[in-house]
Amino acid sequence: MKKSVKILLVFSIIVVAFLLFIVFKGVSNSSETIESVEVPKEMSYLKDTEKLYTVKEYSTKKERYIEYEEHYIGKSQTFNTWYGADTYLETENEEGLFYGSDKVLVYPVEKGKKWTIDSYTFTIESVDKRVTTPAGTFDNVAEVKTIQKGVEEYSITYYAKGVGQILRESVDANGKKTMRFELQGIKEKKSEEDAAQ
Repeated sequence: MKKSVKILLVFSIIVVAFLLFIVFKGVSNSSETIESVEVPKEMSYLKDTEKLYTVKEYSTKKERYIEYEEHYIGKSQTFNTWYGADTYLETENEEGLFYGSDKVLVYPVEKGKKWTIDSYTFTIESVDKRVTTPAGTFDNVAEVKTIQKGVEEYSITYYAKGVGQILRESVDANGKKTMRFELQGIKEKKSEEDAAQ
């Protein structure tokens, strides 16, 4: 075999080995969102798939808003699939609550915990908030502050056990609230028989 062919063959093997390493490393890094372990109901922040959630998103100046219902439409791999203004995926395991591949709440939920996703830092500011929205008053709510590196604006999101996200507020550099996501109501999902009547 010519020397140049041997060098090319060795180089090809190295490239293939490197690519396999990257692929398997990527799979192992994303395993926390793929493998779903059932979390005890009393510790879960997942939405109840038997309920319908009415949500309103608006600017605090009330210039524009959108109101919609979030419906559970089925399971996709380990994710609960919800449809509202958009379709989104939700799951949880012992690591936390995920919206798609993003960990929005880390488990166990404890004040002071921090984690990062890309340029965003999440901090659990409180675990015992009492929050009132048009959907009702929720106790022992987790409050999560999200900041982006190099940006003065931030957001605060509130999660209730067994309900999920109930409120999210965006705050500008002057400390003024600019946008709000607010849970308006929760109701029982009608069965197919009830819907047909």
